[in-house]
Amino acid sequence: MRTSAKSALGRKKEQAEFKKNQSEPELMQQNLDKKLVASLKPKGLPYWKQMRYVSRVLSKKEKGIINFLIFLIILSMSYWGYTFYSKNIQVVPVQGGEYSEALIGAPRFINPLLAQTNDVDMDLVKLIYSGLLTYNKKLELVGDLAENYTVSEDQKIYTFTLKKDVVWHDGELLSANDIVFTFQSAQDPQYKSPLFYSLRGVKIEKKDDSAIVFTLNEAYPQFLEILTMGILPEHIWKDIPAITANLTEYNMKPIGSGQWKYESFMRDKFGNIKSYTIVPSASYYSAKPFLKKITFKFFPAYDPITDIHPAIEALNNRKVDGVSYIPKNLKNKMQNPKINFYSLVLPQYTALFFNQKTNDLLKEKYMREAIAIAIDKTGILTEALNLEGTIVHSPILEGYPGFDKNIKALEYDPEKAMKLLSDNGWKELTKEQYNSTFTIALASSSPTMTDEIIPQINENPATAREQTMFREKNKRLLKIKLTAPDISENIQAAELIKKYLQNIGIMVDLEIIDNTKIIREVIRPRSYEMLLFGEIIGLDPDPYPFWHSSQNQDPGLNLAIFTNRNIDKTLEDARKAKTPEEKITKYTEFQNLIVSDIPAVFLYSPTYTYALHNKIKGVGIERIILPSDRFNNVSEWYIDTGKIWK
Repeated sequence: MRTSAKSALGRKKEQAEFKKNQSEPELMQQNLDKKLVASLKPKGLPYWKQMRYVSRVLSKKEKGIINFLIFLIILSMSYWGYTFYSKNIQVVPVQGGEYSEALIGAPRFINPLLAQTNDVDMDLVKLIYSGLLTYNKKLELVGDLAENYTVSEDQKIYTFTLKKDVVWHDGELLSANDIVFTFQSAQDPQYKSPLFYSLRGVKIEKKDDSAIVFTLNEAYPQFLEILTMGILPEHIWKDIPAITANLTEYNMKPIGSGQWKYESFMRDKFGNIKSYTIVPSASYYSAKPFLKKITFKFFPAYDPITDIHPAIEALNNRKVDGVSYIPKNLKNKMQNPKINFYSLVLPQYTALFFNQKTNDLLKEKYMREAIAIAIDKTGILTEALNLEGTIVHSPILEGYPGFDKNIKALEYDPEKAMKLLSDNGWKELTKEQYNSTFTIALASSSPTMTDEIIPQINENPATAREQTMFREKNKRLLKIKLTAPDISENIQAAELIKKYLQNIGIMVDLEIIDNTKIIREVIRPRSYEMLLFGEIIGLDPDPYPFWHSSQNQDPGLNLAIFTNRNIDKTLEDARKAKTPEEKITKYTEFQNLIVSDIPAVFLYSPTYTYALHNKIKGVGIERIILPSDRFNNVSEWYIDTGKIWK
């Protein structure tokens, strides 16, 4: 065993000696190489050709250090290059890219004089025609066709000077004659323009080829907003009789002077227009758009019953890049993760208007107050609007002159509402008592007084089935009709209002009217008892057109058909105010008078939901007056980008 151990130890020594002997020649060679390199160039750096021999003379540690230094140099140069690039190269939008949008509805009259009641027409008019003034993306009124304008001290004379060398899409020169022709046509009753009443009594004169003067009978603060109306080319329209103006092909193939011009449209086999394409006007006098084409595709109105719509499906399936309007209850149906939602602020309030002429119960202030405090505004904002809006208590919105945040608003208090009704003689009836007393209809929805108990017809049997408590006074059933347009959020809000009023014993017959017919068939003839409706107050929120008693009948906009002499005088004084401070004082006074008299229940100010694919950049709109105002900065929208030196 000892002999074996010694043998093994001897072998290890021999192997170590062998390796030592083997490495000595290599070390000697390395030393010779170093001396050789040094002898070739004793001082300074080696020649470039000598560099290939460097690896032979460097140790492993030296090679590692050099490789690390090379890595640091590359990293530093990359960082320097990136920094230089980012500081000196800019990504900018360039012309190119096509955008398609789903519109709800269909075009009828792409004509500034006739388009005021159709959102689709208004969208196309906005893009194809120019007005004297327009709104920028901050919702400020700025010159469009107008180079400048002046307003007299009494706010009755407006003088406009036109931009030079503006041409129509057919190449003809635009002049003051076109402006005068357009506004005088709007004043012609044969055109049946919705703008007829807004321009009543306004005198339009041509001062010279590039200047126009408007003279008003009385000051009208919102007059400048009317001047955003698109201008028609006289050389085309002057030979078309006003009475047949709605029949001409120029309503579908318009000649305007705006940023975009008509290119084509397509119909389906039934003759319905399915798509409409516009392209930039090469002769446009201001900023050229980046997009090279916009195509609109048309879809039917939203069905408040179904939870799916072809326009939303088209956006989910990328057949369009945007949808003009998304009901708040359908936002969760958007499945495309690349969609951006824009919640645009509207200068609008939705209110429940009382028509005291069609239902005499609404003449009683206690009845109006009971209804007001029985309605849970927070519940409506939550359930009908998904919290996309704000609660309001008056027709003066926050941020506008005269708004008073400390206003004494009526608070939600259903117990107090029930007490008000009971204290004024309205007895509670159980479901059984109602069934035994009121079982057959009266043709009218208005409560009818009788000397004896007679059966009454309930216009909607479901209303009585779902209600558990009713009220009667002197054998008269407490029942009111509520009318609302068939817009999703309005329908949901109306259903909630109906439920709240049923809870205090008021029977509500809910009437939903086609949104395209409600103005003609309900609002103009004032054919309603309670009306749930939204009013757009505009950029300069003058309450006069909405609340002065002179506006009680069509074409006025006083939907409460409300007369209060103190309010009338306050609004008249506000229009005569010489300073902003004086006007604010009058508006604050008006606001408190309205809240005290309760001609309506002010509910909420909604937002407008617009959906766009995230490939569309440059959309900077936050506030609008009309849905078409979402295009206020469409010239800045872009898809394609390029790089330039800063």
